[in-house]
Amino acid sequence: MKKGFVYYFKQYLIIFLASLATAVAVEVFLLPSDTVIGGVLGLSSVLDLLLSGLSAEKWYFSAGVWLVAINVPIIIYCFCRFRRRFAVKTTVYLLFLGAELVLFRVLNIAELVKNIMSGDDGVFDKVLYVLLGGALHGISLPLLLSVNASTGGTDIVGIIVQKHSKKSSSDAMRFILMANFSVITVGSVAYGLFRDSLSEGVNMFIFSVAALFVCEIVQETIFKGFSSAIELEVTTDKPTEMAAALTEQLKHGLTAVKVVGGYSHREKEMLLCVIHKSQLVKARRIINHVDPTAFAYVENVKEVIGKGFANKEIELEQEDDPQEKQEN
Repeated sequence: MKKGFVYYFKQYLIIFLASLATAVAVEVFLLPSDTVIGGVLGLSSVLDLLLSGLSAEKWYFSAGVWLVAINVPIIIYCFCRFRRRFAVKTTVYLLFLGAELVLFRVLNIAELVKNIMSGDDGVFDKVLYVLLGGALHGISLPLLLSVNASTGGTDIVGIIVQKHSKKSSSDAMRFILMANFSVITVGSVAYGLFRDSLSEGVNMFIFSVAALFVCEIVQETIFKGFSSAIELEVTTDKPTEMAAALTEQLKHGLTAVKVVGGYSHREKEMLLCVIHKSQLVKARRIINHVDPTAFAYVENVKEVIGKGFANKEIELEQEDDPQEKQEN
């Protein structure tokens, strides 16, 4: 029971932190700079800008209310077609996020932060706001994927596309990207017409695309960091001693491949070993100590699936429940 409580507490704490990061990104940084992120959250932000004007008195038109309202049919579909825990976690995230956005609006948190970050003339750095907002929003999805949840909206639609596509995740990612750009484009046009200003619509489009790219870069960096590894390839005349030293000190297995030197035409062995980036300095010392004449080079590895490496990118429909493990 204690393990189960700790497990669920950690799961929902991560969901809360993910929603908080997105709420701060949207309400504090992106909306005050007239910037939107694609998807349902972007659509909700556009409606917020058009109908409430970021007014605390019109909180019922804020992005938080629109986000929950638009996601209702998607949440219902989740409960009907996906595993219950995945649907529950996604719903909890959306409710957390909606409540936080409304609360931040009522408390006027954006204005407080603006007063702190603005210069003496009261003008804030819009570029800084866009960068901070995009980066904070980029943290949310990796956090949610680590607990088998999603951000709802176009992410769920993307999963549906993937389930009916023969091209795996490529079609889903393409759909999500197109949906994001469509929301940004339509939102920018609507905002420009509403404000009767072409320049404001163009500015929204440019800054929104920039925020979206920052968000994607942060997500990709976090995903790669989970499986941060490099491939070490060593050609040596002392393969037995080198293999023993690398295996014993780096605690990773390796593969030996017979090769022939193009210059010496002598048969040698190449040792292939995937290690953490933090172990590179130690690996260099081992190689120089065992065989100073060895030839070695390093290649970046995008992702590693296997023992000894943390793999946080899990399938959204899989469950990892301690109670189910006990029953099995």
